[in-house]
Amino acid sequence: MTTVQNEINLERALESLDDILKSNYKMKINRKKTEVLVCSKDPENIKIKMDEDALKQAPNFKYLDSIFTEDGKNKEETIQRLKEAKVMFNNKKQLLYSNNLSLEMKKKLRKSCIWNVAVCGSETWTLGKN
Repeated sequence: MTTVQNEINLERALESLDDILKSNYKMKINRKKTEVLVCSKDPENIKIKMDEDALKQAPNFKYLDSIFTEDGKNKEETIQRLKEAKVMFNNKKQLLYSNNLSLEMKKKLRKSCIWNVAVCGSETWTLGKN
């Protein structure tokens, strides 16, 4: 994943990376699989080329289990994480409502199994007013 401020810098960064990969590792960037994501408050279309191949602009992508979107918000990922936590809760519901476990043990179970699923990857989430 590369972060740059404008189209010219992105094309230069891709060219440099491609040159390094070719010369040092005998590898090349696959132009058909490489996509560009513009993260901005206002949607914008850019045209990035590598050699003569135009790269596709993606509305979002998943990287290390985090979903990055054009608007820079993580609404989709947050909703997905909460759904996964709800599924985990429902899987452990019988245990959590059991009279055989102490309240302290139920709290530990909730924190380790359910809460961790909900907040996994939250380091990359965008904070907002809502």
